[in-house]
Amino acid sequence: MFDTHCHLNIAPFNDDPGKVIRDSQESGVDHFLVPGVDGRSSREAVTLCKQFPGVVYSSVGIHPNYSHTTDFREIDQILIQNQGHISAVGEIGLDYFRDYAPKQDQLIILEEMLNLANIYQLPICLHNREAEDDLLKSLSNWYDPVIEGANMSGGVFHAFEGSQAIAEWGIKHGFHFGIGGLITFKRSNNLRARVKEIGLDHLLLETDSPYLTPVPHRGKQNQPKYLSFIVEALSQCLEIDKQEIIEITDHNAKKLFGLK
Repeated sequence: MFDTHCHLNIAPFNDDPGKVIRDSQESGVDHFLVPGVDGRSSREAVTLCKQFPGVVYSSVGIHPNYSHTTDFREIDQILIQNQGHISAVGEIGLDYFRDYAPKQDQLIILEEMLNLANIYQLPICLHNREAEDDLLKSLSNWYDPVIEGANMSGGVFHAFEGSQAIAEWGIKHGFHFGIGGLITFKRSNNLRARVKEIGLDHLLLETDSPYLTPVPHRGKQNQPKYLSFIVEALSQCLEIDKQEIIEITDHNAKKLFGLK
């Protein structure tokens, strides 16, 4: 199984990420994509990629909550210095649920991150929370001008919640949807219905550890080893064998992130 979004570069995992990886491997999770949310965590994601080659892959970027405290040029330097060790630009996007950063700062940083993704021909890992109108507008403004003559690398809507507008835009533009602990929640009927419409070929598995812990471990700290509960929920939702879900989502992830 491929956990395409887990924060092994932040507390509590960064004290001993090797243990988290070993525990997860015993549960069948053999690949991990670790996203950055600012300069420091992006550098640490790259360090983990180098420390665990072929197991951990890195993504670098500025989360919207840090858009007022991190200079995009720091991410550019990380990309310049570590080409070949970075698989995506992210976690990037917009978050209007919290007011950690002004909306204008978030929009500016998102534009800069999208430009970097285009320059380095990397897929993007997108965060959205109560900001889908502005997010889709920014993505459309970025996508349409660069698609002519450019090899778009696509991306993933991380922690997909079931938005119809995002699903329609994502499918039209060849994006994927990260399915995590939300799919196991009793209240997530809308998400389950949307997942059925989207189909397995557009889905990725993720835990977003240490956040969004799936049932039956809600209330505890999330870990990549809980990815099997997400597979089980998807299997029930789509009425597809668990092994087929693992094989197809692994293929989707490796293709998106350019891995062998």
